[in-house]
Amino acid sequence: MFKKLTSLGVLGMNARIGSYMLPYNRRVDYPKVDDKVITAMRAQMLGIPVPENYAVLETFGSLKKLLDILADYADFVIKPARGSMGNGIMVITRSSDGVFTRADGRKEDIETIRYHISYILSGFYSINGYPDKAIVQYKIKTHRALEPLTFVGVPDVRIIVYKGFPVMAMMRLPTKKSGGRANLHQGGIGVGINLSSGITAQGVEGTRIVRKHPDTGNVLSGMKIPQWKKILHLAVTGFEISTLGYLGADIAIDDTRGPLLLELNARPGLAIQLANMIGLRKQLSLFEKENPAGLSPGERVEKALEILAAQK
Repeated sequence: MFKKLTSLGVLGMNARIGSYMLPYNRRVDYPKVDDKVITAMRAQMLGIPVPENYAVLETFGSLKKLLDILADYADFVIKPARGSMGNGIMVITRSSDGVFTRADGRKEDIETIRYHISYILSGFYSINGYPDKAIVQYKIKTHRALEPLTFVGVPDVRIIVYKGFPVMAMMRLPTKKSGGRANLHQGGIGVGINLSSGITAQGVEGTRIVRKHPDTGNVLSGMKIPQWKKILHLAVTGFEISTLGYLGADIAIDDTRGPLLLELNARPGLAIQLANMIGLRKQLSLFEKENPAGLSPGERVEKALEILAAQK
């Protein structure tokens, strides 16, 4: 079975680490992507659009002023700075008089929000279990063109970037099961995207291929992702932000602000292969001899599209 998968160009976890993460990602660069506060600061320095951070809470003492901090925002997202796999993210769609409504419709009070943030600060959701920071962030408003593909929450696009070139893409859709979070580990749907055209294909739920959204019944394939070229350009800037040679870039499309870089991931998962029905190793091999030196992000996008077009 292993030999068959390898012959099809499927990338496994061990090969991902040994052949791509270790050779192309220096340990000294990991903090640039593991800490979302640092990632956002570096992106802003390069003029790359990101969701606004309303507040960054670093101490338990700051929780005493939490109601005042949140008073000016009708909706927002709370997330750990060093979280992973969507853990610890709380999406608030509406707040009034100390009552907060989550993306899945559940009601919370200020004490519950404080308790959740205290868990974040204690490191409960952090990658290494160390004390963390809590980010209160602008809540992205789903682009109207993508509303047929989602139920609650905001979908995002994950793009694998190798040596500064975009290699493979999928859209991650929130579901009722995922609690409005666009993360496959939480129960979201991964939908393959043709990298050249920006048009969606079939989806994957866990290891099961799906053709329709489980909550809406809408067909997943055939949707043209808006501002696709801009999304590709934004994704490859992850190379400049992080100097990592192998990474995943997560981008959401706001209805008024357009594509925004959410975060970068030095350990992107492998379900993107199933969503696209293409082995990632096969796609990565197309770029083995490419060198990003001297090429702008836009030039790397155009070069990648040329390489992919030549394979058809």
